[in-house]
Parts: sequence; C-alpha cells; structure tokens
Amino acid sequence: MPDSQVALVGLGVENRALAGWLARHGNRFSVCDADPQCQERIRSDPGAAAWVSAVDHWQLGEQYLQGLGAFDVLYRSPGVWARHPRLMDAQQSGSLISSQTQLFLDLCPALVVGITGTKGKGTTATMLATILTRAEMPHRLAGNIGIPPIGFLDELDSQEVIVLELSSFQLQDLTRSPQGAIVLPIDTDHLDVHADRYEYVEAKRSISRFQTASDWVVVAAESETAVNVTGSSKARRLLAGGSAPTKDEGTWVHDDQILCRIDGQERVVAPVEALSMRGRHNLGNACAASAAAILLGAKTEQIEAGLRAFEPLPHRLEEVDTVGGVLFVNDSLGTTPESSAAAIDAYADRPLVAIVGGSSKGAQYDVLGDALARRATALVLLGDEGPRIAESAHRAGFQGAVVQAIGMDIAVAVARRLTPEGGVVLLAPACASFGMFRDYAQRGEAFRQAVKQLPR
Repeated sequence: MPDSQVALVGLGVENRALAGWLARHGNRFSVCDADPQCQERIRSDPGAAAWVSAVDHWQLGEQYLQGLGAFDVLYRSPGVWARHPRLMDAQQSGSLISSQTQLFLDLCPALVVGITGTKGKGTTATMLATILTRAEMPHRLAGNIGIPPIGFLDELDSQEVIVLELSSFQLQDLTRSPQGAIVLPIDTDHLDVHADRYEYVEAKRSISRFQTASDWVVVAAESETAVNVTGSSKARRLLAGGSAPTKDEGTWVHDDQILCRIDGQERVVAPVEALSMRGRHNLGNACAASAAAILLGAKTEQIEAGLRAFEPLPHRLEEVDTVGGVLFVNDSLGTTPESSAAAIDAYADRPLVAIVGGSSKGAQYDVLGDALARRATALVLLGDEGPRIAESAHRAGFQGAVVQAIGMDIAVAVARRLTPEGGVVLLAPACASFGMFRDYAQRGEAFRQAVKQLPR
C-alpha cells in the first residue's frame, strides 16, 4: 500500500481512526471532504497530531468528489453514499473502493461477531459484550456504536472476540463477512440516503453473504426480511425470538423463560425477569445475544448473569424520572416507525402520551399510526414529520388530543398536562432529529433537561 495513491473520502470518526492506522504503518494519503473548513478543524484536534503530517493533499468543499479516479484506493466513510456516481465512475476507472470496516475484517486475527438490523443493534451488541464479561471471555465492543475497530487492530490476537455493530452504510460495499453474525429484524430505514428499500436490504445481506460452512448466523425468527437476507449464507443458522418452539436450532421465549435448542438438546437459558428492559423487541434482542453467547462457549448461568447485569443504553427506553406520578421515558434513538411502535407497545399497561416527529428519512408511518391508535391517549408533535404521523394515527382510528409544539421544553410541558397520574410520557420520535437537533443524543438530552425543569 505505501506505493499506492490513497484517499480517504469523508473524514468522519471512522476515517480519522483509519488515518491514524495508515500513518502508523508508513502510508501517505489524501483527504476528500465536503467541509471546506475540514483542514482547520482537524488541525485543532489533538488526536490528529499523529497523522496529519501524512496527508499529501486536502480536497475540500463542493469539489471534494472530483477526480477520484486518479487514486488507486478510496476509503469511503459511512457518511458518503456508496452508490454516489462519482464513486462509481472512479470504480469503473480502476479505483478500489474500500472502507475502514473492510480493511479491519481483512486483517483481523480475532473472531468477529457482526450485528446488524434496523434497530436493536447497539442494545444487542452491548448485551452480548456484557455476557462475555461474565463468562470471562476476552472481547472488545466496536463498530457503529462509536468505536472504530481499526484503532485497536494492532493489539489483537486470535483469542479475542470482537463484537461489531454494523450499519447498512458500513456493510454496503463489503466483500467479506464476519465469522459470526446476528441479524435482527429488518424493516425500512435511511431512505433519505439509500436509493430505495431494495438497496437498504441488499446492504444488510453482506453480513452473511460471504460466510462459509464453518461460520454461524443468528437470525430474528419473526422478521421475514431478516430470514430472507440470510438465506444464501452457507453458515450454520440459529433462529432467535418468537413465542413458540421450532424444530430449528435457536432461542425463544415460552412460559416466561428464555429457552434454547442446540445440538439436539433443549435447555432453559434464563428467566425473562432477568432482563430489566421492557418490550417484546428487547426479549428478541436477549434471545439473539443468548444464542450467540452459547455458540461462543458461554454457559447458561453466565448468560443469565450477563442479562441481569446489562443496563439499558442511553436514549433507548430510558426511564428518566417520575414527576407527579407520571413516568418520563426517553427513546430518542427510536428513529424509525417500527422502533417507536415497539416502544409504545412496551407500555401497554399504562396511559401513554407520545411525543413524536422530527425530520424525514423517507419512511411511511402506518405501523406507528396503528400503535398510536391502540395505545396513546394524546400526541405532541415535533418537526416537519409530526403532522404526517398524526394523519397516520387518525387513519388508524386515533381520537385523542393532538398538539403541535415548537420545541422540546414546550412538548414536555404540554405532554405532562395531558397525562393522568400513573401514565407515561414517551419520547418516541420515529424520525431523524435534524433541523431541531444535531443528532438523536442531543434530542434525548433536551428531553432529559426539559423533564428536569418541570415543577415538582
């Protein structure tokens, strides 16, 4: 690679970590980024000091994708659309399109367990990592959860397990699959970036497309798309989730127990009450993490200990506070209609007011509208998509109050007034956060702060 002409296309978190790795291994490279101030921004970052001198050329601003065919290798950031015409032109000219994820999989000496799906990736990945901690198995958690694995590649050996959360953007141009894979339910997401649902689903297929007979994949049993996506894999396949036993290997829930059948033997893995998180979808996540842990060699008592030790991640059905008998729940990471519908159903036993809306990702809201009509007593709308969500709820038969709010403080205060004692105010946006917030984390923090400011 030292003699190749290399460019990093997009300088997000992953490619900054890759820049450090390339520089440590004696490589020089160019940087192509849409931000015209990228060079100044990076030079002020202390973490960039180790690699910024390895940059031959900065190609920034509106013209950052021009002339890419002049490079031998292009490392695409997940934030740059894999099917961008300029990238496709470069590929036709002979450029190799790669990524930090591809390079890591090519070089990693350790066993990698990749985890994907529309939602639940971070929860399942962290749950599996917690189980592996209880099983005293050396492991690392990385990927879309915010830790680029290339940063610790040089420290790895064959005894570790890498739990790697993978988004559609990280999977899209892979030519190698991890040895272990978990495919959670796949709905539709990111249509503001992907050309269509077909492209989104095809990207997910890469997690198992290149597996061999010595590999394995755990699949969400109740997701037809997930089952279809893994259909061409040559790996051993386990089903995860559902409420009834199957003749296949896998894990499921029955009589408040997580059960497992593997190698012809059926056993109890853990009681459902070991998991502190609400929601049927989180039981599915626990089934998937448990199946993977068994395949990795964990014992059932270690799996139960891991499930009990697992703590919900921020912005994922996070119970923030109870004010005046009303529980406030932050599910800001619920950025699809399906994930927000699942969050709503998790509180089916209590009156619920939902704060919904944000910016568009090209989604349809029929599934969410049905859940709101079944469960919600009132809606508080945010952003451009709020009215569209309300329309879907009305089509499904919703008859409660609907209020449009111009900010999170107002939304939380209005929701509090609309919620009876014993009820729940749920931030279930079902949308991206852009326009009002930088990202889902800032939106969730705004919700927390608004709850904190409520009169007691």
